[in-house]
Amino acid sequence: MTIDNLVKLTKGELLTSPSVSSFNNIRFSSNKISLGDLFVYTEFEDIEKAIERGAYAILYDKEIPIIDEEIAWIKVPSLKKALIRILRLYLREKSIDIYYFDKIESSILKSIVSNKNIVFLKESIFDIFKQLFNAKDDYIVISDDKDILQNIYPDFKTIKNDDEIKLKILKYSIFEIDFIYNEYFHKNIKLPKIFIDNLQNVLKFLKIHHIPYELSNLNFIENHFEPIFIDKYLNPKPFGSTQRVLIFEKDYNMIKKEMIFLSDEAKWGRTICVQEGEKHLQNFDTIKNKEFNFAIIFSTKENFLQYLSHQKSKKEKLLFKEFI
Repeated sequence: MTIDNLVKLTKGELLTSPSVSSFNNIRFSSNKISLGDLFVYTEFEDIEKAIERGAYAILYDKEIPIIDEEIAWIKVPSLKKALIRILRLYLREKSIDIYYFDKIESSILKSIVSNKNIVFLKESIFDIFKQLFNAKDDYIVISDDKDILQNIYPDFKTIKNDDEIKLKILKYSIFEIDFIYNEYFHKNIKLPKIFIDNLQNVLKFLKIHHIPYELSNLNFIENHFEPIFIDKYLNPKPFGSTQRVLIFEKDYNMIKKEMIFLSDEAKWGRTICVQEGEKHLQNFDTIKNKEFNFAIIFSTKENFLQYLSHQKSKKEKLLFKEFI
């Protein structure tokens, strides 16, 4: 790409009169710079090293001194927006399939597919740029962030099952399901029935692209209706071994749906919901003495494990004081 075209595309300002007019690759690490590359500057990187290795251009949005007038210094209003504009143009020229899946479907895909040509986009635009700029035409890109896809590739695809893929459910419990699909029997799959439509959307996608998968690898979706069986002291116990379950959900919008699901499918059990204070560990103490079978917690499993670790540390300190 030429320097002039990049300046126009990114709405930047060329602050030098360089002796070069174009660049080769775009690099984020000074260690990977080759002669003729453009270096995207962040505060964690070394511009001097990039220039020593042969950078032809520097793209940046901070106040930094110009130390070499011979190369192109392009200052943009926002580095993130500049990268989005570059990606948007770049992806128009590629033949990459880009799909939006919600977080549940994306998690299912990650569990059952190991195809190296499927790329799951990360959260940072800097990481996304690195993932996509060197992507091959046969790659399939997956993202659970609709907003970022609207910015970089508005023509992204979605999958709607439309009853094309049908699982024959043989038996299910609150957290597991047995079913037949493609004449294969799948037993004790750790996916609550509440997510069966999500699984069918994923299977349709895999069928369209002839992608192999392994349903036996499917496990509970992290922090989305994810169960931990506990005793009366909130200590974790083996799956299915107690009548008390904490169910972790980090998406507040999912909680109402999950409460209805438990009301319909577990009429025999008492369900409570703890919605306040994802960041406050003391909220776990409030449910210790409550009577329940299922407690939907607006929190993450990590917070709960942190709470248990904190409780263990307190007990050890008390024992130590008693000992001395």
